[in-house]
Amino acid sequence: MRTICIYHSETGHTHAVMEELAKSVGAELIRVKDRSGYGKATMYLIGAPKAHMGALADIDPDTIDVAGYDLIIIGTPVWAFRPTPAANSIMKAIQNSTGKKVIIVCTSGGSPGETLPIMSERAAALGMDVISRHHISFTMRGVRDEEEITALKRAVWDLARS
Repeated sequence: MRTICIYHSETGHTHAVMEELAKSVGAELIRVKDRSGYGKATMYLIGAPKAHMGALADIDPDTIDVAGYDLIIIGTPVWAFRPTPAANSIMKAIQNSTGKKVIIVCTSGGSPGETLPIMSERAAALGMDVISRHHISFTMRGVRDEEEITALKRAVWDLARS
């Protein structure tokens, strides 16, 4: 099963999760960059309000063709209880997604809020079949929820074996 992980990460937490997952399951990896170039302060002062409003970002790459993949894993940090503006744009950038299986992943230091339902709804609107959704939480010191990482890997492995 050809798998691709597509994600946005500003602080590195989502990157670490998606990179580990990609290595674990042999997936390709696309890290989408938000061209806004947020710093730590502007991520919260400008980015979070944009995320709360559902705004889009100018991203690189700006189109992502998933025609050659069987499984798509989409990852985003949680900002203001919602997907980041770059993650919103990922959903607009994806092409040839009809009938593809998708797993939605979000990372945060707290509650996932509406992130997983929003991303799932957008994936379904693109014709994707949402297989599972996962929230990976991190403590303030960067320690993550290993049980949820294991559950995420298991979901992908189980899909590959079916």
